[in-house]
Amino acid sequence: MDTGEKIKYFRNMRGISQEMLGQLAGINSATIKKYEYGIRNPKPDQLLKIANALGISINIFMDFDIETVSDVLSLLFKMDEQIDMKFEAEKDTDGNYNPSTLKISFKNRAINKKLCTYLKAKDLQEKLANDTDSFADETQHKEAMKAMESDIEEIKNHLIDDSMIIQKGTEGIAVKVFPQ
Repeated sequence: MDTGEKIKYFRNMRGISQEMLGQLAGINSATIKKYEYGIRNPKPDQLLKIANALGISINIFMDFDIETVSDVLSLLFKMDEQIDMKFEAEKDTDGNYNPSTLKISFKNRAINKKLCTYLKAKDLQEKLANDTDSFADETQHKEAMKAMESDIEEIKNHLIDDSMIIQKGTEGIAVKVFPQ
C-alpha cells in the first residue's frame, strides 16, 4: 500500500469521511482526497497531522528499505534500547552462542500475541503456496495466492492499529494520546 491507500484504509477503519479527517487534521478535505488518490503526497508535517487525527503512529506510513545486515541490526538495537526485548540462544560446549538457535521475543504479551497471529497467517500462506494440487490450474492457484497476500496485508494493518505504549519503564496499560 502506498501512503494514500494507507490514509484511506485507516480513515475507513475509523468510519470517518474525508471531510471529517480534514477537519480533525486541520487540512482541506480536497487535499485529503488528493492524497488518497495519489495525486499528491503529503509532506511530513501534513502526514503527522493525519496520523494524529487517525490516532495511529506516523511510522505506519514509513517504508523502510531493509537491505543490509547493518539495516537489520540498527533497527534491532534501537528497538532493544527502547522496548523490552529478549534475545536467546543455546550455547555450545565452549560457552559460545549457537547462531542457528537464536530467538527474539518481547516481554510484552500483546506484541507476542500479535506476532503469533501474524505467524499463523504466514503458515496458512505457506500451506497454500505448497498446495497446488487443490486447484484446477496454475491460474487459479496464482489468484488464490494473490488473495492470500491481500488478506495478510489486511491482518498486518489490523495488528499495527494499536497505540499501547510499550516503552521501557512504562508500567501497566497506557494508550498514547496524540496532540491536535
